[in-house]
Amino acid sequence: MVKHYVLIFFFIVPIISFAQVVEEKIQIDTISEIIQVIYRPQVSTTHYTRKIAVFANDTSQVAIEKSFSKKGLSGIYKVYHPNGKLKIRTVYANNRINGEWTYYDENGIILTKGNYVEGIKHGYWAYKSLKVYGRYRNGLKFWRWHKIDANSKKVKSTYKKGVLAKGEGFGEKFLPDYLINTEPKDSITQTKNDGVVGEEYKQVISFLKENLVFKKALKAHFSKNKLKDVRKLKKYFFRGQFQFVIAPLEMNLDINSFIEDSENGRIAVAKIDSLLKNNNELPKLFSESIVEENIMLFNNSTMKSSKMGVYFSKIQQNLLRIDVVHFKEELVIDSFKSGYSSSEKGQRFEVLLYFDNEGVLRGAEYEKP
Repeated sequence: MVKHYVLIFFFIVPIISFAQVVEEKIQIDTISEIIQVIYRPQVSTTHYTRKIAVFANDTSQVAIEKSFSKKGLSGIYKVYHPNGKLKIRTVYANNRINGEWTYYDENGIILTKGNYVEGIKHGYWAYKSLKVYGRYRNGLKFWRWHKIDANSKKVKSTYKKGVLAKGEGFGEKFLPDYLINTEPKDSITQTKNDGVVGEEYKQVISFLKENLVFKKALKAHFSKNKLKDVRKLKKYFFRGQFQFVIAPLEMNLDINSFIEDSENGRIAVAKIDSLLKNNNELPKLFSESIVEENIMLFNNSTMKSSKMGVYFSKIQQNLLRIDVVHFKEELVIDSFKSGYSSSEKGQRFEVLLYFDNEGVLRGAEYEKP
């Protein structure tokens, strides 16, 4: 009898060892994380296919549960913490989140809860760990938002179509504290080019794809509000997400136009305005930084053949410069540097982004018309 079980054991081990490990991207509100999983054999019915994945480093623990119809992800979607507690619970329909989205910590406590309609935030959202609460309408902050401060007082702000109309506001996007590296830093200088995209750059890529205020400014810049040109730009937006290719370079993009705007009182983000006014080293840091290759930036493009190219600078003193360039022809990977040099001013849209000392994206300024 013992020999019989031993034979079974040696028969099973090779099957497990050769199971395919998959890197699964998990969307957590405005950012994403990668976990390694192994999918069990799928279960199919007439209308649905159910998939269950276990953690690659602990195949006894379920990591993901989801189901598909002919139109993509449909039904209840769950992600688990390694300890077995529920991490994310939401509902998909036609490959988009449609319904309540809830994020839990490892003890089962709700950290964030909100509602989506066809993949867009719409309805009441509660960022419980931040004590920030309010509503979205079609992806934009709408009407009254409030925060409970350290003194248990309610601080209110009002938004109209995503634009702050009254109060201090709570930033263009939220990153709850459970997603923030809390190690203290004096300032953010630059992301190391070590073969991966830094957390700051990941936030910016998500911002470029999804931020509605940015997309509106981008369209206005390149179309000059002409209906014909607005229609031409539609092909660069798929299901509301901006489609762009990122140059495999970290460039030396100057900030002269933003300094000029600051001198003329045209900078709206107070932190950016203060840095531009009080740090005389910034122009030199940005214009004289060494251009370096970073192929991982290119690999994070939303469309590697887009005529919309995005160029990143290095992060200098909590600021990052970006240029979005509208090219007439698609660029091959080794022509981004020369393509930028030959582009005209009117082809570019300049952006300046601000991170706090924990590396969280907190504000953006756009090139003024």
